[in-house]
Amino acid sequence: MALITILFALFIEHFLGTLEELRRFGWFATFTDWLRARLPAAGDGPLGVLLVVGLPVAAVALVGHGLAEAWSLLGFLFALLVLVYTFGPRDLEAEVEAYADARERGDDQSARWYAASLLDGNVPEEPRQRTSAIIETILVEAHERVLGIVFWFVVLGPLGAVLYRLSRELDSRYADADSGFGLAGWRLHQILAWLPTRLCAFSYALAGSFNDASRRWRDEALRWSDENRGVLVSAGFGALRYRRDAVVSAEGEGQSETDDIRDTLAMVRRAALIWLSILALFTLAGWHG
Repeated sequence: MALITILFALFIEHFLGTLEELRRFGWFATFTDWLRARLPAAGDGPLGVLLVVGLPVAAVALVGHGLAEAWSLLGFLFALLVLVYTFGPRDLEAEVEAYADARERGDDQSARWYAASLLDGNVPEEPRQRTSAIIETILVEAHERVLGIVFWFVVLGPLGAVLYRLSRELDSRYADADSGFGLAGWRLHQILAWLPTRLCAFSYALAGSFNDASRRWRDEALRWSDENRGVLVSAGFGALRYRRDAVVSAEGEGQSETDDIRDTLAMVRRAALIWLSILALFTLAGWHG
């Protein structure tokens, strides 16, 4: 059932356009602030994170179980709804294609706008640095927006997808925290992302140059302060055989940039197909996640 739900969710994600407006998590920020205001000082840390994330996750688990017990189709539809809701929130492929199209037609203003959306406003002026930043974002966000969600959905069902997405929301909101609640939220996301990031990096290696991916993963991943991000980027750059410092002629700069970006997107698609193929094999072998 997990495989069918994932396939339906990916179909919806690909063909129904952006669903960002439906993926609002303002309620979670409001709930977090409300609960933290009522916790004692001792609870404004790991205990607070456990409550803030655990209560919505428990609610999803109870509703999903109740619907599945009443009618299996209701359980399936609920799981599908939860999975689609926890993807994204933005469509990575659509954002990247829009940027590449704008660059190819020479629309620098639109290209910069799309780049700012992808890079959260931090757009390097130098084209090669901008390309590297966008490729890095693709490698990381493919995991954060889809594959990490899929992993926890396979492991725990709808509650797993919600658990990972809410940990990501805490990580994003408290990215600069160095103590207390924010640090606990960051650590939760790091723990949940540890295994799926490595499976994702391995799938990048299978989808590209395995030897180069393995070498750069081994040599470069530990240099990053965020090791999970380092694993994804180093393995991804290796699989693509991409070098940040490669020299590109001025005449071929724009085309090379979009080629590199589209090659990255194509590799991410192959990696996703590898995940689905492995899940299909488990399903055929009799595992019904």
